[in-house]
Amino acid sequence: MSNMHAYLDDFGKIVLTMKRSFYNGRSDSFYVVADKGYMSELIISNVEEHADIVKYIMIAPSGLAAGVNYYVREQHGLSVPLEKRLIVRTKQFNERYEYDGDDLGAVYHKMHTDFALWAPTASSVILRVKYNGRVRAYPMDRTEKGVWRVSIIGNFKNATYVYLVERNGEIKETIDPYAYSSIGNGQESAVIDLEEVMDIPSVSLKDSVSSTDAIIYEASVRDMTAHPFTGTVQNSTFLALCEEGTKLRDMPTGLDYLASLGVTHVQFLPVMDFATVDEYHPKKNYNWGYDPAQYLVPEGSYSSDPDDPYARMKELRKMVSAMHEHGMRVNLDVVFNHLYSSDNSPFEKTVPFYYFRCNDHAYLSNGSYCGNDFSSEQPMARRYIVHVIEELIRIYDIDGFRFDLMGILDYETMNAIRDAAIQMKPDIMIYGEGWNMPTMLPDSDKADIDNQAKMPHIGHFNDYFRDVVKGRTSDDQRYDKGFLTGDLGLSFSMLSALSANVLGTPYFKRFQTPDQSINALETHDNNTVWDKMHFCCGNEDRGIRWKRHKMMIATIFVAQGIPFLHAGIEYCGTKNDNGNSYNAGDNINQMDWVRAEYNRDMIAYTKKCINLRKKYKAFRFRTPEEIMSNVKLSVSDGGVIFYDIHYDDPITDTTMIRVLINPSFDDKYYTFEPEWRVIFDCDGNEYPEPNGNVCLQQLSVLVLRK
Repeated sequence: MSNMHAYLDDFGKIVLTMKRSFYNGRSDSFYVVADKGYMSELIISNVEEHADIVKYIMIAPSGLAAGVNYYVREQHGLSVPLEKRLIVRTKQFNERYEYDGDDLGAVYHKMHTDFALWAPTASSVILRVKYNGRVRAYPMDRTEKGVWRVSIIGNFKNATYVYLVERNGEIKETIDPYAYSSIGNGQESAVIDLEEVMDIPSVSLKDSVSSTDAIIYEASVRDMTAHPFTGTVQNSTFLALCEEGTKLRDMPTGLDYLASLGVTHVQFLPVMDFATVDEYHPKKNYNWGYDPAQYLVPEGSYSSDPDDPYARMKELRKMVSAMHEHGMRVNLDVVFNHLYSSDNSPFEKTVPFYYFRCNDHAYLSNGSYCGNDFSSEQPMARRYIVHVIEELIRIYDIDGFRFDLMGILDYETMNAIRDAAIQMKPDIMIYGEGWNMPTMLPDSDKADIDNQAKMPHIGHFNDYFRDVVKGRTSDDQRYDKGFLTGDLGLSFSMLSALSANVLGTPYFKRFQTPDQSINALETHDNNTVWDKMHFCCGNEDRGIRWKRHKMMIATIFVAQGIPFLHAGIEYCGTKNDNGNSYNAGDNINQMDWVRAEYNRDMIAYTKKCINLRKKYKAFRFRTPEEIMSNVKLSVSDGGVIFYDIHYDDPITDTTMIRVLINPSFDDKYYTFEPEWRVIFDCDGNEYPEPNGNVCLQQLSVLVLRK
């Protein structure tokens, strides 16, 4: 460790720390020096005494040039690099160096390839290219806004490359943050001919789908075909989810299973490059992928050949097209809140201290609890995220994005993402986890659920809906009951949950519009619903828990807002009570086709719930005004919920729908007007004849119309 460090923290400000073990931390004079004999004495403006160090605040000379190696020398002869630190987070720096071009990365042409890297604090950058067994180095030229460029002549279609970036007194080898692909385990970036990738046919879905018409099904590429009974040729890969005709006995698996459910959108857990699975030996490690390494590069462990940079791109494109062919859109789970390793990321290696949020002492923010938070409010960081989203839509025809720990990001970035994405796909879905995380960002700027009014038409996972219906989810609250797991005291809260939390007093209003409410009872995180009931309903037999499970699934689909299913909920999926299975392996996380076959009645019931929602627009209001005008909610005896929806629908010859939810152990009998008919009973069945006399069985949901 050096006895001294010097940092350029602002225009005109240098912060220097000196260890007391070195001349008791004392020096009377300091100079900035550089090549060709440059020297300028520093003026000490303040000295701070600390136990182990002495900190000097000094006035930096004006006119320090970008891209030049400077050093600070003190009176005893010690010299250290002047590191460009917090200056990169100043308004003046961003005004000087924000670059709005669209040519960063490697742009391939048949006769040449252009390379461009934004690295304004670097003093030199060398491009190292491997092609046809040869390695060549090309010095890059510093151009406008701190962009380094070089154009190399020849056809470099299958070349790989890295940058050698000299900054802050050291040289770092780094991959390209703007690269479209790489070789195995992200060792080197790859030059990509996008025309070859785009030659893979895409399948357009002509009919647009509004957000409240969507039915989201969350799945993992690996998990969907990991089970040995799946019947796919290439398990746990993009291509495995392109295979048709796979089944376990007479039950479809994989792609055909997804298509059989009737969902509109499949949301995949992260499919862009993540760090902790060895792409050459994927079965040796397991991870969901919330440890991002590269944002534009598909994950190599999901490809047929991780060392073929084109394979992972083509195969992801094929998978999306296969989903589209079967009428399903594809949403991607994206993780912009942190990087697996900030120090080893191409962002920190190219522009230190710029891309990761920190305080005035350069200590990293850790609101993600992963060691770093991506600094989305920085202009080039914001531009980068928007660029990635645009490219994923353009190259892979993606239909929506779920943002992991969205509350780490700032709301202006999320709005910029929404605006850019809508220009490319008007019915694109943008939503995420709006939890208020302890990141170093003012609460008023966070893209969290408390600021939902600042982010129109961006969805949030509605933990109010989840907690009221099912009960709280954290490990210390897994015994807590929800309304449908036995706490009838939550009956009035249930009314707010059913209305997408858009109704005002006396209800709990949380959102401005129903498309902001993502109604999920389980996601990949925490215990499954079935496992949750092991704790909060552990004294009840399986038959009772089965009825509760059906009620909860039905509630997802009759509630206003956007229904969300986690893979396996439709067959009472279990993770053996593992509430944090991100690295627990295939045995815990895989789609269990044997269990699915055993519980196929629950799957059939879920499909009926899906069909019910699709058939009746009354469950899919798009505006709060429609809900305010047409929805009436009340609680009857025994905690029974009456949920009436007035909606004139000539297609189904319907003027009103009535949903009855009975959370009690008593059957309820009601007499209504004779024109009422049951369209969804406790098993999801419909009865053609009108009948005003109905039996609402215990622990069930009943839907009528007239």
